[in-house]
Parts: sequence; C-alpha cells; structure tokens
Amino acid sequence: MKTPGSPTLSPADAARYDAVGTGDKAKDPGVFLERLQSPTTHDIAAIGDLWHKSGLTGPGHDAGRDLATCLNSGRGSVILARTAKDATIIGTIMAGHDGESGWVHYLAVSHDARGTGLGSGLLALAEDILAATGLAVNKVTVTDPAVHDFYRKLGYEIVETFPRTNTQISEIGTDFVVMRKRLKS
Repeated sequence: MKTPGSPTLSPADAARYDAVGTGDKAKDPGVFLERLQSPTTHDIAAIGDLWHKSGLTGPGHDAGRDLATCLNSGRGSVILARTAKDATIIGTIMAGHDGESGWVHYLAVSHDARGTGLGSGLLALAEDILAATGLAVNKVTVTDPAVHDFYRKLGYEIVETFPRTNTQISEIGTDFVVMRKRLKS
C-alpha cells in the first residue's frame, strides 16, 4: 500500500483526462483540466461564484479560505475544468484525505456544461488521485437530496445522515448525508 500523500497528475493521467466525461460535448477539445496551484484573485472569485450558483455554498462564503486550506494541507488537490476559448472555469472538484479516507468536496459544474459527463469525469479523476495514494475508500458529503442519485449511479452509498441543527452545519440550510464508495486499487 502506498503512503498517502499529495499526488500530481502524471503525463499519462493528464492525457487520459484531457477530455473527461461520456457525452458528445466531453469529446470537444474546448475543455481542459488544470490542477490549481496558485489561484489568482479572479480564480477565487470565479470558483466562489460557481460554488454559490451550484448551491454548494451560501452568500458571502469565503472560497479563498477553503482553497488555501486544501492547497496548504499537503493532502489535497483542486482540479478545475476550463473552456479553451477564454479559460472560463466551468467545473471544480476538491480531493483530499484524512490519512484513512479520501474526501471529495465542491464538485460543481456550470449550468451550461451539465449533462456532458464533466461531473462524473471530474469525480473519476479525483477517485483515481485518491486511489493512487493508497486509499481504499472515498467519502462525500451531500446537502442536496437531488444529488444523491448522481452519486448512487457512480457506486456511492449513504452511510450517515446529519440533520441540520444549527447554521454551522450547513450554510445553505439543509440536512446532509455522508456517502461512501470503495476505490479501485
């Protein structure tokens, strides 16, 4: 088993994920992936806006703080999907681990790119990154009941539910569940 660490994409993995997803638009070379390393102020604002529009965060959420925490942890990666035309951020996923389980956060796809396979492709990439560190399980917290089916179709099961008891649990005001999937090693 490999020691958990902060992986980078190999040239082979980068080529494999040049066009993520399964839909016709996913084959379009107009989308590229980037492992975020030093976000600009513009990147942070665009990411925060995407997360808010996707219902992942509430108004005034500090995306920069979450990005910095992940990037400075030594145990996480942030992958962005951008349009090749103007480098607009149309998708994000944050993958990290606690030494035992992988965790994905902030899987977001812009409204215009939904249904293209981009979301499932980003999730598959995050799972591959986590499996490459030697982790056997990935977990995700979900606040939107409509999203449960997305994860179920990709092999996740609900393992725990937390009702909203105060505003610190969820900025968007809903219960959340923890879902889990065994990773391929």
